[in-house]
Amino acid sequence: MREVSVEKVETDVLILGGGMAGCGAAVEAAYWAKAAGLKVVMVDKAAVDRSGAVAMGLSAINTYMGLDGKVSQNPKTPEEFVKYVTNDQMGLTRQDLVYEFARHVDSTVKLFEKWGLPIWKDEEGRYVKSGGWQVMISGESYKVIVAEAAKSALGMDNIYERIYITHLLKDEKEENRVCGAVGFSVREDKFYVFKAKAVLCVMGGAVHVFRPRSQGEALGRAWIAPFN
Repeated sequence: MREVSVEKVETDVLILGGGMAGCGAAVEAAYWAKAAGLKVVMVDKAAVDRSGAVAMGLSAINTYMGLDGKVSQNPKTPEEFVKYVTNDQMGLTRQDLVYEFARHVDSTVKLFEKWGLPIWKDEEGRYVKSGGWQVMISGESYKVIVAEAAKSALGMDNIYERIYITHLLKDEKEENRVCGAVGFSVREDKFYVFKAKAVLCVMGGAVHVFRPRSQGEALGRAWIAPFN
């Protein structure tokens, strides 16, 4: 029987997941943690350069308001986005969360551009919009660019790749408080125990943001066309 080693890691902030949300959280957390002298660790089951839903890259960023008016067409407002999402989800949505997303998305896109993401622009230097909401990008390296920002913010010594998290750890002294996580390496005979003062669980995409959860309307729409 092969021997499995155990590595224990202690940190102030533990980020579980290295996709787009995890990398964004890493950059933001590192900014504030540095001033306070805190340690931030990020764990991902793959390699952060190509992990998550954006691993293969994208040809567009699906939502951009254009609040500054510097878009080729169809500038939008957060109120219009809330109306659009509410209608699309047949009312099953948290409008406050949707509004907050719409309010901040433009500045996030501009941050991506600052990090090196090529965004299409017209002759007047405005972002090129396609349809009502999306801006076009040359995004084959989209995730790599965002991952590089996270690496720069945290340092590679604080990024643990190819570790599959299986369970969260709860504080035995404080009810309903998460204080860490455990998982195993997918490349080595090694088990990891992470202990933290705060844990951000950003694994698996934003599929559980809203309650009640999706009733399958999108799947129904996807399949009704080929069967009719």
